[in-house]
Amino acid sequence: MPPEVIDIRQFNAEAFESLLEAEARAWNTALHWDYSPSRRLIATCLNEKRLSGYALRVQDELIGYSFFFYEAEKGLIGNLFIRQLTDGAKLDAAFLLLKHVNETLLATPGLTRVETQLPHFTMEELEPCFGPRQYESYLRRFMLLPLASRRRALYTVTGTDAQPAAPSPLRGFALLPWERKHDRAAAEVIFGAYRGHVDPHINDQYSTLAGTIHLVENIVHQRGCGDMIPTASLVAIHQATGKLAAALAVTAVRTRTAHIPQVAVAREFQAAGLGTAMMEASFQELARRGFEEVSLTVTDLNAGAVRLYQRLGFETLRTFGAFTWNRR
Repeated sequence: MPPEVIDIRQFNAEAFESLLEAEARAWNTALHWDYSPSRRLIATCLNEKRLSGYALRVQDELIGYSFFFYEAEKGLIGNLFIRQLTDGAKLDAAFLLLKHVNETLLATPGLTRVETQLPHFTMEELEPCFGPRQYESYLRRFMLLPLASRRRALYTVTGTDAQPAAPSPLRGFALLPWERKHDRAAAEVIFGAYRGHVDPHINDQYSTLAGTIHLVENIVHQRGCGDMIPTASLVAIHQATGKLAAALAVTAVRTRTAHIPQVAVAREFQAAGLGTAMMEASFQELARRGFEEVSLTVTDLNAGAVRLYQRLGFETLRTFGAFTWNRR
């Protein structure tokens, strides 16, 4: 029996309970991420009829869904999830949902841009759906670093005594916890560092200072990527000038899993090892706090960053696609 495509607003959270539970398991297993906060938010939006999108139903069972929302003249496809099916059936279901989502979005009057990142599928799997509609595609890596080696480095052992080993400071810079007073300067550093970079093509918030300020607010204070870890989130202050030279945001996404949603070094201070020093200091703090691993995402075209993360010990857990459409 072919699946029915149904407006998501016809359902409440109770009807989605089993599907959201399956999605939470997928995030936990594949991405080492506790999806519970997002699951609760989606359930609330379903009950309040605040989600736009479509669900797939076979007989009386929901097998998948996708939702989208608008920010001014931009549309964002926020999610695409299909319950575990055979590979062919899963892709057929994904294509059917995306067909309806794209037809709705691209026909919206005044819409000039669409963005999405869909980590449950590879870029290659979804390219046939997005490519013919003139989307640009970008390969993204989800990378993971075990912290066991940093935990061992925390102590220097002599006989039976163990003393904490402090990370070596980077000469000329002070590493401080990221506090609210640093938000604006951190946003300015991020905005400057991303000019001419590939990521503003994926997320246009990076292309303006106002958008970057909003992005920082979402990460640091709105729990957009987990709960901020204050002692592991750092800023670097250039001691000679007092300038904020770099910023590193670190969040908790699972009990013992941290995530880096943002790291940036001001252009005038790049190539001095500042980013590496900040991350190593943060990794030792995470290990001290009992975290076992830390993840991040990076665009594959950002080859320098990929090489840096690999040198630090990150390995690619999976790849996925980011897709953007602009009205021509």
